[in-house]
Amino acid sequence: MPKYFYLLLSLASLLLTSCAEQYNIDGKSSVSSLDGRMMYLRLTPDGFATVQTSTVCLDSCRMEHGRFSFDGDVDSVMMALLYSEGDCVMPVVLENGKLSVQVDNVEQRVSGGPLNDKLYKFFREKNRLDNEIWELHRKSMRMMYAGATPDDIDKAVGRHLAKLNRQSEDLDVQFVTENYDNPLGPGVFMLMCSQYPSPVMTTQITRIVQAAPLEFLSNPFVKNYLQQARK
Repeated sequence: MPKYFYLLLSLASLLLTSCAEQYNIDGKSSVSSLDGRMMYLRLTPDGFATVQTSTVCLDSCRMEHGRFSFDGDVDSVMMALLYSEGDCVMPVVLENGKLSVQVDNVEQRVSGGPLNDKLYKFFREKNRLDNEIWELHRKSMRMMYAGATPDDIDKAVGRHLAKLNRQSEDLDVQFVTENYDNPLGPGVFMLMCSQYPSPVMTTQITRIVQAAPLEFLSNPFVKNYLQQARK
């Protein structure tokens, strides 16, 4: 998956229900280099997962002939990160039901639960926009090598590129605000924050938090990030 998985995934979890959640994950992979490697579901001790901090292993198994599986119980619906050895592969929402995970060279996806379905639908739309943006950048580079002036390049791609960037930003904001009250909101917020080497308050982040409910703002990562960024 482009861009977002290159941004060092940072994910958070929120309490969704007081009942224990039973997850069952059936994984498949067509990536031959993963065969024989250990696969891990990881969380941080305070309930959110991030590749930038130490994590604890929730579950583990070995990839055999392109197959792997996890099952267990968690106190609430939460996000975890799927690792292959020390490499972060993708996020997984641990929710009731049988989940299907697909890992290949084209994309990674999880299906079988309503939150995972919603998350990966968002990723598909996000990646579509990212790919269009990337193609415009490639076009501008080709024009530059062909001798086009900056003004020519801006006339050819500038307006369309600005539109796509606005759509991508709006998509992030809409998704997080629509999921303030479940793990998806903080999870995607973490993905956005992982773009920056240190906490900052961007226009996009401000749009998200200015109308956020206390439940979202009280999330440990969200709260800490905002405290650091506002300094």
